[in-house]
Amino acid sequence: MFRGLAMSVLGAVALCAGPGCSSRADYPTRVYDACFAVEDCVETATLCEELSVDFAGFTYSNAICTLPCEAEGSLSSDCPRSLLGRFGSCYPSSAVGGVDDTLICFEPCDFDADCQVGFRCLGAAGLCGADVTTCPIDETDAICVPGP
Repeated sequence: MFRGLAMSVLGAVALCAGPGCSSRADYPTRVYDACFAVEDCVETATLCEELSVDFAGFTYSNAICTLPCEAEGSLSSDCPRSLLGRFGSCYPSSAVGGVDDTLICFEPCDFDADCQVGFRCLGAAGLCGADVTTCPIDETDAICVPGP
């Protein structure tokens, strides 16, 4: 009985290794990895964006693999899904210490643990202070940014 079940599972795995199962469009990709150059990123990421954030009296810098987007705001359908399964958020890179106002995709998060090592989860209040009305980050959104 066990041997038959094991063979069925192995057969399904072997069949799924073919071209019919190789499309991962519905699954999150590691678009939001840290990088030194765009060559470090997966094919779908076209930018390695350097970001700097002031937090608790220190400046934290790091770069992420990402891509440009057009539909600005949280959970933008222009942005690939993160490992949390949600669409990324589309904001100007300058909102997080980038060099210009190019709209790029950021990894969404709920907690610091949702972000990679070298990044932390901050919302509008953490990035812009008490005046969240002028912050480019949606008041109810949080994204992974460079941090301790």
